Amino acid sequence: MFSHHFTLGADIVVFGWLIYFVAETTLKDRVSHKWCKFGPLLLVILGSLLTVVDISRHVLLDHGGVICPPRKLSMFNLDGSLSAVGRFCQACTWIGLSFLIVGVIWLVEIPEKLIKICHNKGDSL
Repeated sequence: MFSHHFTLGADIVVFGWLIYFVAETTLKDRVSHKWCKFGPLLLVILGSLLTVVDISRHVLLDHGGVICPPRKLSMFNLDGSLSAVGRFCQACTWIGLSFLIVGVIWLVEIPEKLIKICHNKGDSL
């Protein structure tokens, strides 16, 4: 029970800091079309929210379900297979982590930097 609460708290702090950092960088340094400018921030916000869904489910289960009976929030069915909630939380985590990674890569402009490096190497040949 303690670990779920600790993890949720740590997630809120880390993702809050990441969102703040990306927002500050976006407003201060990025100059481009609105979608290209705010795309990384949007992905980081959505990714952070999606990544916290499963740990929130755990915290709710630790407190008896709170919003519904605990059996409706369980990760697995009685036969050991993933429940619908389990599949949903799993998908949220995968999509959330993907959004976070793509948002940060987009923010620091890794594709543009790689293209520039490859283009410069082509010129020296």
